[in-house]
Amino acid sequence: MAGLGVGQKITYFELPDQQDYPWSISGQLETGPVMLVFYRGDWSPYCNGQLASFAREFEEFESRGAQIAGISVDPPSNNARMVGKLLLPFPLLSDPEGELARLFGLWNEEEGVAVPSVVVIDQSGEVRYLYSGMDVADRPRTEEVLAALDGLDRGIERLTGGPEFQVGATQAGQSSVRPERRAMEFEQLIPYYRGVYFTTEILKERFGGWGRAGKQAFEELDAFQQMVRSYLEALEETLRLR
Repeated sequence: MAGLGVGQKITYFELPDQQDYPWSISGQLETGPVMLVFYRGDWSPYCNGQLASFAREFEEFESRGAQIAGISVDPPSNNARMVGKLLLPFPLLSDPEGELARLFGLWNEEEGVAVPSVVVIDQSGEVRYLYSGMDVADRPRTEEVLAALDGLDRGIERLTGGPEFQVGATQAGQSSVRPERRAMEFEQLIPYYRGVYFTTEILKERFGGWGRAGKQAFEELDAFQQMVRSYLEALEETLRLR
């Protein structure tokens, strides 16, 4: 499988959103660039945190003309609850059997879910940015994604067409390969991230005492801690909005 890469043209697709309505990437590209967020599922705390973070920064994406959509194997009914739980201003799409994620080379065969990834596509249908996580908590910084959107040429020729890959609402609701995992409730998310953040503080103190040997580990942990802090802040803001 060749997968997807920067500079390649996206395969036009159509997937159902959380309300069972068809969402076509070609239709979205008519109005601006598109950012696809492939995520593991509603049971993953890091997926919840990432989507909440993008939601609370939505004005930044909107000001750049970007359309956002999350994609997972979760069926529309799960996605509807996720949108309501996190107050998402963008749709979540169902790729029930992971066929689109497989087509793009963003599939974790062992776990049967998408690899956490962010794909930015310009209006010509060309992939301009691709971040594919190495593990469940490896996600790009929002600033990095916004910088990719800032670098897009606004005067490019728009090319559209019908979907080459299509999934309907009925299929999405009946054939999902979603793992048998309970969705995380909103009430679980903030305590989870507070606990993770507290743990990183302890580890940073330990690594700081290792001298040169701990410097690289400290820097890696610091970047992770910044991500955790941004997710926690987004969830706390979501709580206030709720």
